[in-house]
Amino acid sequence: MSLYCSILGPLQVLVDGHDAVIGARKQRLLLALLLCRANAVVPAAELIDALWGETPPRTARKNLQVYVSALRKLTGDRIGFHGWGYRFSATPGELDLLRFKELARAGRGAIHGGKPATAAELLGEAVGLWREQPLTEFAHVPRVAREVAGFTDLFLSVHEDWAELEIELGHHVEALAGLDVLAARFPARERIAAARMTALARCGRASEALAHFEELRRRLASELGIDPSPVLKRLYQDILTGTVARPAPAVRTTDQLPRDIGDFVGRKPEIHRILHEPAAVTLITGEPGIGKTALAVHVAHALAPGYPDGALMVPLGGGGAHDVQHEILESVGVSTAGVHDADVLASVWRSWLAGRRVLLVLDDAPDEPSVRRLLPGSGDSRVLVTSRSRLSGLESVARVGLGELSDAEGLAFLAAQLGRERTLAGRAALTALFDRYGRSPLTLRLLGGRFARLPHVPLRVLAERLTRAGNVLDEFTAGDVSLRARFEECYRGAAFAALGALHGPPFSHEELVAALGERVIEALLEANVLRMPEIDQAAEVAAHALTYTMSPLAHLYAAELSRVASHDRR
Repeated sequence: MSLYCSILGPLQVLVDGHDAVIGARKQRLLLALLLCRANAVVPAAELIDALWGETPPRTARKNLQVYVSALRKLTGDRIGFHGWGYRFSATPGELDLLRFKELARAGRGAIHGGKPATAAELLGEAVGLWREQPLTEFAHVPRVAREVAGFTDLFLSVHEDWAELEIELGHHVEALAGLDVLAARFPARERIAAARMTALARCGRASEALAHFEELRRRLASELGIDPSPVLKRLYQDILTGTVARPAPAVRTTDQLPRDIGDFVGRKPEIHRILHEPAAVTLITGEPGIGKTALAVHVAHALAPGYPDGALMVPLGGGGAHDVQHEILESVGVSTAGVHDADVLASVWRSWLAGRRVLLVLDDAPDEPSVRRLLPGSGDSRVLVTSRSRLSGLESVARVGLGELSDAEGLAFLAAQLGRERTLAGRAALTALFDRYGRSPLTLRLLGGRFARLPHVPLRVLAERLTRAGNVLDEFTAGDVSLRARFEECYRGAAFAALGALHGPPFSHEELVAALGERVIEALLEANVLRMPEIDQAAEVAAHALTYTMSPLAHLYAAELSRVASHDRR
């Protein structure tokens, strides 16, 4: 039988890899007391006092024996009786507290042996064993509280040793995550304060480091009537004058961009604008399938050489910013184990970015908060964001809205799939399809894929077959890509279905107001379901003259939903 016990957090017992249930509270408390002093005899009188306080029942010793017997069934022969008390025998592989102490001794030995990298690795492993505040369910039991206070002091000193080593080795970002947590829990602990101030300064966040000192100074004065130590005062002055040494520039982390599209066509004005845009954040928006991600990746490959610390692609459609930050930081070697607070994690993320030039592509952002949490707080990084929504609440960004390709760009797009001669021969049929189904890159790619499978059939004939199809949406598929599936993912809600009941597009302003109302129109514009055709900016356009349009194929899908909704109501 394998056994593993953990008390550096909530009490947990694993038997053969599975959680063991210990339901009785006094039985759990007894086990916690024995584990706190593993491999030492705990007097029975102490155990009885901890279990029942000053007025134990007459049967206390018998009850203690019953609890011990029950625990032995769970832990085997590890609990022994030694005449006047009980001892829980365990190895470092069976109890996290013993493993923590073993690693702490080895790490400090490596420090004395002049091996800082080895010491940092060993102490970092020790620190990583600490899950949460230990044994909080028994915090009101004085004997448990005293034991926890003892090994908490050891943990803090080990964490301080590790953090100072990491900072000296240039791993200040990695150290900062834990220091943020501990500084909040132990605000008067000066070694933690000093390490955090140093790490912040080396991350380019000197103002936050100075603010930490001022907060500590006020706390010490009000609560203890003392000043910060001379060491902290000197550190404050060094940060104030900018003399805290900065580490060497980080090596390039990694490039995680997907491959560029070899047959990328068009978007020359948009590409030129993004490449020369002075803003740190560029937002690319448009309807599904309009080519937002393709453009962002295409431009990112051109920009990447100017960002020596890496280029990262961050898909936001499937998870929150919190999960993304954990994943990326771990992938570049920044440990976030034990960091659960979103604000602390965001601080670690900003610290990692602060001293680096990183190119981030945040793809398929669902809303403004998911983007804000991932934006750098300072530094020279660049961010490209793609979203189906216009994200109008996102501040201080350059905005690039994508529309459909032109006829010429659409033909060039298809020529890459079908061949130049075949495309020119079928030009009239293809432009007619453009007018009927639009010229979004996804539509064209699916159309080209379908036509490329039948090279012996003239494009005119294939176009006629497509227009006669019973359900046109189902014709736009290629391999594992389906236009219907994309629409099902992106387009939902009664407002979208209501568009299908209207003849069009285009739609007049009065028609949409009557069917949906002004607020719904605004929401559909924000979501890039509806768009307004380009108008002469010098001309004053009355509300009644406004028109709105949308993807013809999206309107076909809306019409399907409208018919289903109408049938369900009958």
